[in-house]
Amino acid sequence: MSLLRVICALAGAPALKRLPEDPEQREQADAAIAEATDELLAKLEAALVAAKAFEAGALAECEPTERRNALILYWHMHQSNMPELAATMPSGLDSLRAYLNNLATKLLVKAQMLMPQQRWVQPTLAVAHASALVANALWSHTDEKALGAMRAILAEDGLSTPKLSLAATAGPRGTSGVGDEVATGQQVLVSVKLTREHAKKAGEGETPPCNNPQGIYEAYWVFVEGLKPKDTPNSLICAQPMVVKDVEQAVVTAEAPFQAPPKAGLYQLRVHIVSTSVIGVDLSYDVGFTVVDDDVPALE
Repeated sequence: MSLLRVICALAGAPALKRLPEDPEQREQADAAIAEATDELLAKLEAALVAAKAFEAGALAECEPTERRNALILYWHMHQSNMPELAATMPSGLDSLRAYLNNLATKLLVKAQMLMPQQRWVQPTLAVAHASALVANALWSHTDEKALGAMRAILAEDGLSTPKLSLAATAGPRGTSGVGDEVATGQQVLVSVKLTREHAKKAGEGETPPCNNPQGIYEAYWVFVEGLKPKDTPNSLICAQPMVVKDVEQAVVTAEAPFQAPPKAGLYQLRVHIVSTSVIGVDLSYDVGFTVVDDDVPALE
C-alpha cells in the first residue's frame, strides 16, 4: 500500500475536513485557507511532482478540500527538502500545515492500534511507515538526504542511528523452536531476536537523557505475517511492541504464540520490524514451520 493512499485517506478524513470549533482557531484557519489559493496549490503540486513525491495527476480524482489537505500534508514532509520553495510560501500556509499535521498525527496513532486488530498486513505496515515520515517531517525511508536528516535529529537527542539485525525461529511452544514439527491444534511460538549493533558500550561516554516519560529510548513494532497461497490475502498473526530502556542493551527479544493451522503442511511466516518514530527502520525475516496431523486418538 502506497504512501499516497495513506495520505489521501488522512486528507479525506472528516476530522481534517472540519474547521476548528474554537472561534480564534477558526478565524486563523479561515485566514490560512484563504491564502491557500488555487494558484498556490498548483505551484505546490508541481514542485511535489518534480520532487517525485507522486506522479502528475495522482490527485486529480480528489475533491478540492481533500486535494488541498493532501498537498499540505505532503508539504509538511517535504518542506525541508525544498528550502527555496519554502521561502516563498505564505505564513498562513504554515499555520494550516501545523493544524493538519496535529490532526493527522492523532489519526495515525489511532490507526496504529486499529489496523492490527483487523489483521490487515499491508495497511498496518503502510500506517507505520507513514507515521515515521509525518512525525519527523521527512519524505523518504530510503533517500540518503532524508536519512541524513534523521541522523541529525537523533544526534540532537544524543542517540545513535539504529543499526539492527533480525533473526527468528518458529516451532512448538515449550521446545527449542528449531526443526520441530507442530501438531494440528498445538501452539506455535515465534521467537524474535533483534540485535542492536549500535548499542552503547559500557563506560563509553555518558548515557543520554531520556525524553520519554516511560524511560523508552527506542520503540519498534514486531509484526508476524502469515504468508498465504497466491491470490489469497496474507493475514497479520501478531503485533506487539519491542522497547529499549537501556542504551547498552545489545539484544531485544519477543515471543509471539498462536495456534497452529488445522491442516497439515509447510507454512511460511514473515517477521517485520518497523518503527513509527524513526525512518529507515524496516527489517523482515522469513521463517517456516511444519504442521503434522495429531495422531492421538480421541478419548471416549
